[in-house]
Amino acid sequence: MAPPDFPDSPLLAYVKRLWIHGFLAGLVVVLVILSLWYFIWGWPLASAPEGPEEAKPTLAQTPATLKAEFEAVLARLAEANRNKDLPQLLSLYDPAFPDLPQKTEEISRTWKIYDYRSLRFRIEEIRSQSPGNASAKVIWQVETRNRSTHEIKELTKTYLVWFTNDSGQWRIRSLEKAGPPPEQGKS
Repeated sequence: MAPPDFPDSPLLAYVKRLWIHGFLAGLVVVLVILSLWYFIWGWPLASAPEGPEEAKPTLAQTPATLKAEFEAVLARLAEANRNKDLPQLLSLYDPAFPDLPQKTEEISRTWKIYDYRSLRFRIEEIRSQSPGNASAKVIWQVETRNRSTHEIKELTKTYLVWFTNDSGQWRIRSLEKAGPPPEQGKS
């Protein structure tokens, strides 16, 4: 014996409407959560990009290309120093930079004493050690003004700078002072 069919029951029609409305409301909530997730963190279901795909662009980089990319990094570094913009400056250093907290303190102390009037650089001797890692000799010509005495100083400093490419962005991995720059006529 089959249960009786109540197609016209108002209670059954009400339960069906409730179930459909609840299902649709739940679907809307899930879509809203996925949309927020996508806009904040990216698509959660996407597969992670494979390492060799990301390393490909750095394999074919010529010294001229590297020089242009390093010039862009150093230009942002000079701008951050002129504007005393510590977050921008720190974004140009690799998080694994040796003694980064001490470097940050040193930069802050320097900014309290000096204003940078001019920061010019020249890049020489670019060497690519491996994909995503390269070094260059960087010669900085710096003009500073002491904030209390207003004395102006011109300095030339030479560094050997190691760069690392982190997610498509070159950053300063480490640096060390190098010998004096070769003599050149002033430009």
